[in-house]
Amino acid sequence: MRVGVFLTMGFLEAEAAPVLDAVRILRESGSEIEAFTIAKSRHGLEAAAGSLWTAKYALSARPRLDVLVIPGSKGLARAARDLQVELWLEEVWNDLQAVFLGANGPVFLGELGRAPALVAAHPAYASEVRRYAQIGHETAYAVGKITTTAGYLFLLGALLDHLQASGFDITPVLDQMALAFD
Repeated sequence: MRVGVFLTMGFLEAEAAPVLDAVRILRESGSEIEAFTIAKSRHGLEAAAGSLWTAKYALSARPRLDVLVIPGSKGLARAARDLQVELWLEEVWNDLQAVFLGANGPVFLGELGRAPALVAAHPAYASEVRRYAQIGHETAYAVGKITTTAGYLFLLGALLDHLQASGFDITPVLDQMALAFD
């Protein structure tokens, strides 16, 4: 399984890093899984907390994806309005098994007309997300292949649930990251 983490300017490291680390732990435990970062280009992107990340792949050179993770970001609406990003998503959409959205992820899909009607979002981003969808009271909602979350560890938890349902033993992740999800 290939998990792509889509980075945009101002993305939340607290959402991207745990996903990448969880997949690393699974891979080191012998699972057939990999994760990598992707972005419009391989230029450095400043994250929300100020770190600078360079995606492993630009959209034009990325490998096939099974799962797409979109961390919350201040730049999601702008990224979705970029024609190159829109065309890329259109190209990969049908082949994706699952899409996981972070704290304000519905903004990205909302700009592209793909947001579910009912979504989860972090309260700090509620006014922004409400322009695209109704926010429910749960920390995650799955509609078809799209799972919206309240972000942060809820994003990681939703992804781990998906991986477990797909046959992966997530115990090494839970043990090594000292996590307990209901």
